[in-house]
Parts: sequence; C-alpha cells; structure tokens
Amino acid sequence: MSFEDVRARLNLFAVLPNLEDVVREDPEMRALVANARVSVRFAVAGGPSTTVRFAGGACTVGPQSRRDEAGGPGAAGAGGSGPTVRLACTSSSHLNKMFDGASQPIPLWGFNHLGFLSKQFTELTDRMAYYLAPTDELLSHPGYLRMNTLLTLNTAAFAVPVLLGHDPECVPLRHGLSHGTIVLKVLPDGPAVSLVCGGSGVLPVKGELTHPSALVLLKDLQTANDFLAGKLDTFVAAVTGDVQLWGRVAMVDTLALVLDRVGKYLTPGEAAPAAATAAAG
Repeated sequence: MSFEDVRARLNLFAVLPNLEDVVREDPEMRALVANARVSVRFAVAGGPSTTVRFAGGACTVGPQSRRDEAGGPGAAGAGGSGPTVRLACTSSSHLNKMFDGASQPIPLWGFNHLGFLSKQFTELTDRMAYYLAPTDELLSHPGYLRMNTLLTLNTAAFAVPVLLGHDPECVPLRHGLSHGTIVLKVLPDGPAVSLVCGGSGVLPVKGELTHPSALVLLKDLQTANDFLAGKLDTFVAAVTGDVQLWGRVAMVDTLALVLDRVGKYLTPGEAAPAAATAAAG
C-alpha cells in the first residue's frame, strides 16, 4: 500500500474522529451544532470511507453500516436514510490534498446542505485543526494543553490499527499486539485511551478500560504532551517516575515502535479542515 493510501486512512480513521471530542469538550462548538441533524460521508473511490454524524447535540464518526449505505427505511444516518451529504475523492492523494486544504471533494448528494458545510462544519473542522497545530505559546494555556493532549492521544490510539494493517514496517509487529489490553492514562484523572488487542486486530477505545494487560501512566498533561510529541527522554522519565509502566511491558515496547511511525504520515498542523475546502466547492 502506498504512502498516500496509508495517510488517507489515517486522516479518515485517526484524525477525523477527533471531531467527536471537539464537539463534546468545546462549549462553543457544541452550541454551534446543537440543532444539526446531518450526516456527511467522505469516500475515496474504490477505497476507504467514513461518516461524520450530528444528532442530539453530539457528533459521532465511524464507518457507514450496510443498512445506512443502502439507504433503506430506518437507516441510521442522522439526517434520515443514509448519509445526507456524500463527498467523493477520486484517489487517496485527492483526499489527502483535501485535508491539506489544497483540493476539493466532489459533492455527489445533499446539495441542499452545503450551507451547513460552508458554515458550521467548516468552523468545527477549523477548530479541530487549531487544536492539532500547537505552538509553545498555545501550549502555555492549560485549556489548550488539555485539548491538544486529548486529541493527540486519540489520534495516536486510532492510528495503531491502521498502521498495523497497512504500514510495511508495522505489519510484522502485529504478533506483539495480538492479545490483551493496553491503557495509556494521564494522571490523575485522564484523559486516557485503551487498545484492545485480539486475533482480529486492535480496537482503539476512548477512555480507560479496567484490568489492562499493560498500563502506561503519565505524570501530568505536560508530561503526556511531551511524551506524545517525542520531546521526552522516556528512559529518564521512567527512572524519575514521570512515566510509569506496569504489566506486560513487551506490549508497550511494541506499541512504541508503531507510534514512532505516526510522524511519517501526520505532522502537527496537518489535520487541516477536511470540510472547509469541501464547502468552498
């Protein structure tokens, strides 16, 4: 699988799910989409797709079910049967350029909702991009530090199954994450993410699962942010107790090798507003 193909999957399955947290954690964004009942599907021709749904003041991101795709009665799309807006990209490269703000998708359905895309959805994705493009000044503000850490942690967790399935250097590492659960948690009260490892792959979960096989505890938000940004000497941090490892450390070692590959495809600020250019079209 090409670099562009892997990156497209990361954009869809690791970056875009952060919209859920932006709506939940940012009061302004939550109010912005409070009355929206719309679903927006992003799809690459012959490739991956995912759907962003708004309903009941919440946002959910995930694959379209077969029932939704068929558009039959009772389909789960937030706006009715199937997605209310369908946006297509001709290739993985096309989708990645859209995330970079350098291209536009092809609208196939839902032209009457372009006003939502050009306003609310664009503002929401702009805010997500803002939280994912830190500067030292921004990180000096506790609220921003927490949001950037939360979204970066989620992106890392959701990148794991994509990389294990498609990155040539990560595919051989799958045997090291074939059974058990890993939890990464920022002390004292989170945020946290969990990875459920099984024979069929790795399932990322937002939040903390109980009784993990391996546990990574990060002293505080600043430590976690430095850890995720690769600014932390993990050996020194382990000695000082800033990073604590419990349980099956071999699983954590394998996870670290996978996470090292995220930066090859996604760098800070690259989570550009996917819908901003979509709406402009």
